[in-house]
Amino acid sequence: MSETVYLNDGAGSNVSAKVNSDNQLIVQSRHAARDANALGNAYSAVIEADPNGTDQDFIYLLNSSSTMDLCIYKIRMSTPTADIDVDIKLGVTGTTTSGTAVTPTNMNAGSSNAADVTMEYRDEDLALTGGTVVDTLYIDKDFIGEQEFDYPAEIILAPNTAMVFNNVGTDPQTDINTELFFYFRTAE
Repeated sequence: MSETVYLNDGAGSNVSAKVNSDNQLIVQSRHAARDANALGNAYSAVIEADPNGTDQDFIYLLNSSSTMDLCIYKIRMSTPTADIDVDIKLGVTGTTTSGTAVTPTNMNAGSSNAADVTMEYRDEDLALTGGTVVDTLYIDKDFIGEQEFDYPAEIILAPNTAMVFNNVGTDPQTDINTELFFYFRTAE
């Protein structure tokens, strides 16, 4: 026997909820990245950079937006010649040294929005300072294809904050292939 279930919605109003034949609540979940993409605010960036050594900042990302958080939800990486360790550092400071600009691609083909970021890579050290390591990515050269790192809680860059990818392990002596997936959401 099915019962009517009442819940308070976000505004505090009592509303009836749908249930299935087993009297289980039916819910619709939302995915923030999908919603951002529908608005033309989801991006990907593809970078190939050779750090040329250890302790080298080879990818830099600054959220240049004054109002929206930049949320990274997925990273893919690969290298063909050496196992490497890459630190993700948040809160870095300084000016990049001889970086090459990267323009992220909007993941919504119908949108002309551009990512409000400064993104650079260098085949040597970008020479930034500070920052806090939030993750170390271990890349196995023998892994077939790209290794994928998902962040269900996301890595969030508040407006006007920056991060780097720093090669802390073996010099791969070749490019580290990186794909970064992110979207913008209104800061709370």
